[in-house]
Amino acid sequence: MNAGLAVIFDMDGVLIDNFAWHLLAWETFCKKHKKYISAEEFREHLFGGNNPDHIRYIFGNGISDTLIQQYSQEKEIIYRELYRDHVSPVNGLTDFIHQLKSLNIPMGIATSAEKDNVDFILDAIHCTGLFDVIVDSSMIRKGKPDPEVFLKAAQLLEVKPENCIIFEDSLKGIEASLRAGMKVVGVATTHYYAELTEAHKVISDFMEITPFELEQMLMNSKIL
Repeated sequence: MNAGLAVIFDMDGVLIDNFAWHLLAWETFCKKHKKYISAEEFREHLFGGNNPDHIRYIFGNGISDTLIQQYSQEKEIIYRELYRDHVSPVNGLTDFIHQLKSLNIPMGIATSAEKDNVDFILDAIHCTGLFDVIVDSSMIRKGKPDPEVFLKAAQLLEVKPENCIIFEDSLKGIEASLRAGMKVVGVATTHYYAELTEAHKVISDFMEITPFELEQMLMNSKIL
């Protein structure tokens, strides 16, 4: 089994269900800086994107790059402290990753998160060293829905985009996957099933998917 298949995971909302913790961190950060953002506004306009875009959205486009970097680090420190004792993988994730590993299916992470957050999460869910490549925010210039992060992961995996299947929870991420010419499985953590209609398949967790189904998704698309 393989058929050239590669699997690329987003991190936030896919490996872990952490929407509420990022929201709480942004609310804490905004309160400190006398700004406000609602949960719905965060879900629709920020989650799935990158921190520079988030901070420009909150403070306006005139904010300096130096201040963007400072605020980004500040928010992520708040997030890690809030979430540290609550991190757990999405149901079925660990077994699913080990199944892919046993079948020699290349795996990558493609995330808008910062490297410190990636290291923090992978360590907490005991998945350090299991992925062949990791693309984080420091390695890309454009955030989702631009496809750059997924195309970069495919390039590093040395796999054609059409052979990649993405796991994504955000609308921006699904759009980026499609723009990259890849298949995408929506993970219904951040959004409801009905909101993920652009994905080729939707799951609530990794108990609902098998490596064989991924291979079938890829083969069916090639037949069509």
